[in-house]
Amino acid sequence: MSEWFKADKASKGRLAGQDEAGLPIPTRIMSNGEYSPLPQSAEQRRVEAALFDLADRFAPKLNLDRRSFLKSSFGMAAAFASLNSVFGTSYAVAQDEMADGEAVADWAARHADQFIFDGHLHFVHDAYEWPGILGFRNAARFMQADGIPQRDPNFDDVKFENFVKEVYFDSDTTVGIISTATSDDPARRFLTNEQIAADVARLNSAAGSRRLMGHAAFHPGAEGWWEALEEAIEVHQPMSWKGYTVGDPLSPTSIAPWRLDDEELVYPAYERMVEAGITNVCIHKGLMPADYATRMPDLWPYATVDDVGKAAQDWPQLNFIIYHAAMRPVVIIDPGFVQTFEETGRMEWVSDLADIPDRFGVTNVYADVGTSFGQGAITQPRLAAALMSILVKGMGADHVLWGTDAVWWGSPQWQIEAFRRIEVAEDLQERFGLPALGASTGATKQQIFGLNSANIYGFSAAERTVAHYAGDRLSQHKADYLSDGADRSNAYYGFITGE
Repeated sequence: MSEWFKADKASKGRLAGQDEAGLPIPTRIMSNGEYSPLPQSAEQRRVEAALFDLADRFAPKLNLDRRSFLKSSFGMAAAFASLNSVFGTSYAVAQDEMADGEAVADWAARHADQFIFDGHLHFVHDAYEWPGILGFRNAARFMQADGIPQRDPNFDDVKFENFVKEVYFDSDTTVGIISTATSDDPARRFLTNEQIAADVARLNSAAGSRRLMGHAAFHPGAEGWWEALEEAIEVHQPMSWKGYTVGDPLSPTSIAPWRLDDEELVYPAYERMVEAGITNVCIHKGLMPADYATRMPDLWPYATVDDVGKAAQDWPQLNFIIYHAAMRPVVIIDPGFVQTFEETGRMEWVSDLADIPDRFGVTNVYADVGTSFGQGAITQPRLAAALMSILVKGMGADHVLWGTDAVWWGSPQWQIEAFRRIEVAEDLQERFGLPALGASTGATKQQIFGLNSANIYGFSAAERTVAHYAGDRLSQHKADYLSDGADRSNAYYGFITGE
């Protein structure tokens, strides 16, 4: 178990298991161990109940059992209808989508050509065995519906093959970037830079096209970090960099935190990155345990964005991509956080990030929404929509990037569906001047889903279309998979609270 859970006794973290139903969306916040999960709220329990009621109502009309309904597109639509029934209408969903095959087909056809670039993906290497953050896989169970035999997953659930199924076969994701995490202990690393390069080559060779790209991790101040940077440039040739300014995200006592604006330590690395032509720098910010201020008083400031503006000013040749949109430690359902937003229109750390382009006069800072949008979509849809709009307002629709943190959350399809359907409440638009997100295939969502990342990663006009990949081997195998009936798992691979 990760050190966060050892230290945070109140979390009582346990695995999603047999007690959870196989729902098309999570109804609890999941954690991969980088933060403590929050308890299921009363509203989330009501969403669960509403979804089961809809399944029992509509499944018989479609000659489906509950399990089959929940694994279908009908069930996905019902999930968002259930969220609307509890939280108020944030998601566009028609009742016909829960019972009419033509309506479901029309919705799918509308998005068949939508290019989706997921800039925030994870799996672990084939030999991963550290019995800590991911050791729980050995005891996990799929979250499956009533009466369905359970199987004992193991590390394979978060390795390459299941990653490919969850991301490319069971979602509309077109291309993506695989990431990793730095660590004080090499045994904890999900993937080394060498392993990332090998797995990227493995998938693209099998697909017959460029479907996956890779980061290279860099950890200023850690032993051997400069040599690792040089090796990445000379040997692995990543598309971008990944860093954690807190040092080791799995530990509250990391020994090598750093700042983006450290001229002596980090600026020489930026110079080398520019020389190598690898200019996208992805940085983990925010997303820490709720009691970060007391448990890590000297470390938590490294997770804020107060070092981003100066670095971006000093290095206009680089793009600084801030992961999780710097969402302050998992607080989107905290009553105080909600109240502050409703009174001021601001979200701590997120709004600070959105202010940077105007405050510092820069255009090279981007927000990746991995996990932050997803956790909000199932706990506070009103705030999840506002999160995206705050970023669009402050940074521009062309500076917000799609990311899901899959495979920790299972298939990213439910997050894709959530963003397609979500809209900012009219009262928030009026009170705080928040821009509407628009239609599922409108300009703003198209940019965020894929075109923005395609731009900063230098994709050609053809490469940023679904049609470009239609004839590759992955698309052919996916077509066969779907024609055979598919087999969506509705599985999630994380910790929940043990209440």
